[in-house]
Amino acid sequence: MAGLAAGAVWAGLIAWFLARAMRQLRAHRQASLGSVPAEMSPPPAAVSIIVPVRNEIGNIADCLAALSAQRGLAGALSIIVVDDDSADGTAAAAARAALADPRIEIIAGGRLPAGWTGKPHACWRGALRARGAWLCFIDADVRAAPELVATALAAAERQGIAMLSLNPFQQLGSFWERLIIPAGLVLIACTMDLAAFGDPRSAAVSANGQFILIRREAYFAVGGHAAVAREICEDKALAALIKRSGRRFRMLGAEHLAQTRMYADLAALWGGLAKNATEILGDAAATVAVATLGMMVAWATLLVPTLTVAVASRHPSAASAIGAVLALAGSAAVAGLQIGTARHFRIPLYFGLLFPYAYSAVAALAWHSALLRRRGRVTWKGRAYDLDRTRSPGKP
Repeated sequence: MAGLAAGAVWAGLIAWFLARAMRQLRAHRQASLGSVPAEMSPPPAAVSIIVPVRNEIGNIADCLAALSAQRGLAGALSIIVVDDDSADGTAAAAARAALADPRIEIIAGGRLPAGWTGKPHACWRGALRARGAWLCFIDADVRAAPELVATALAAAERQGIAMLSLNPFQQLGSFWERLIIPAGLVLIACTMDLAAFGDPRSAAVSANGQFILIRREAYFAVGGHAAVAREICEDKALAALIKRSGRRFRMLGAEHLAQTRMYADLAALWGGLAKNATEILGDAAATVAVATLGMMVAWATLLVPTLTVAVASRHPSAASAIGAVLALAGSAAVAGLQIGTARHFRIPLYFGLLFPYAYSAVAALAWHSALLRRRGRVTWKGRAYDLDRTRSPGKP
């Protein structure tokens, strides 16, 4: 009976997990940016694209080329590159791009003031310079399809959205990117209620700072990036301000219109994700708990069917055989989900079979991020930030 009980409990747990995963998948599909508009009428409002950059020499030229190629906006587009004290030639590369497109302007971010983190300051400087009715913040590692901004603007105008955050397709090149990022995103997706982010009745919020489109009026009404000056996750904090102001916020998928590769090697990936992993799920305790549970379930996927098969072999009975079959079915479903995830990210399918190691790496990353939070200090792009002072005024 022990084998039957173990198999039944395991199959039930996996069935619950898969039902939640499918519900989240439906929410994700429903929260995806629509098709490209044939024509916008009335003509689109002016958009100021702001690109905050710090040491982005490998990205800036391609990013600006894609932004220069945006369609459907007529002449209502300007591009402001805010150089945040780069030391690798980023500003010079941006200046070369500006020679071919007079809509591109490069400004210096200037000295980072006390009480600010780097990206909010660069975004704020760009916003103060911008004149568009809409402000569009795009990271340098985003590659925009020609219709991206016009499509986002059409959706925001049509749905009465004050702030729109988009999720690009995540390109994964190295072994560690392919191992860790899909597992981390699956954990986030299955833990958070994606539908609640766009629900004005819910306080739940998340955002992706790689692409944010926001009405100028709404941005300055809530204080813009100056109101989240100290935040490591300034995108999420800004979205929370918008929701609390009663304005509409949405986070939508845009994998068909934008791509990004956030980190090219393990060092950048580890540092980049660790700096704000605990912010994504709310706090260090929740992050560690979710990541550790994910690791335990991943290894249990191998151990539970092994144990139930062993029990059935030593004590043959209909009950033990059924338990083994249930355990194997549950674990096969988990493996299938992970292989499907690998297929979604367009990486070799065998990465789906490495999921116990993937979730172990995610758990290690979560513990490391929690330790950084406990120590009160993170380092990113050559700057150290004191985390006990990264709560912006007015944030609960």
